[in-house]
Amino acid sequence: MNWRVPMVLTWAGTRGVVPLAAAVSIPETTKSGAAPADRPPVLVLTTSVVVVTLVVQGFTLAPVVRRSGIALEPDHTEREEAAARCRLADAGIRRLTELSELEAVPEVVLDRLRRGLTARLDDARDRLTDPTGQSAPADLVYRQLRRDLIAFEAVELQRLYDEHAISNTTRRRLQQSLDLEEVRLTDI
Repeated sequence: MNWRVPMVLTWAGTRGVVPLAAAVSIPETTKSGAAPADRPPVLVLTTSVVVVTLVVQGFTLAPVVRRSGIALEPDHTEREEAAARCRLADAGIRRLTELSELEAVPEVVLDRLRRGLTARLDDARDRLTDPTGQSAPADLVYRQLRRDLIAFEAVELQRLYDEHAISNTTRRRLQQSLDLEEVRLTDI
């Protein structure tokens, strides 16, 4: 086997990157027992071509995507999400109205669900009207206060468990509920 470095460069330039596996598969010795003279440069060049190709493509991909207009702007995505949240909350409120007319669900439950959906609808509308995507100050205060209350409730829950007032199963279920509510606050 008599490899020539220029041949590898030509092949890499016209056909793509020479896989490292192919370069490594070059035998360390020939049939006569001598080491091929061109094996180390082939390995170095192959590795260099692969690394440079990956690095160059990696650094240029984001600017190319931005220039091409393929990627959506974050503001567009936030407006789209807010509009979808409005439609979802509207659909939920319409369904609650239907259930109310059928008198299939207690009014107390309907009112509670309606308040939650109305709050979500108001929040989504605020996001649509605010071009920065920032929530109204009252919403931010509400979420921060609710997070503080969740932390306080978690401490109380742990105290109840430590005093053996509740079982581990009850503690885990309630902690999971608090954790889910906290996640929902950050998701809004």
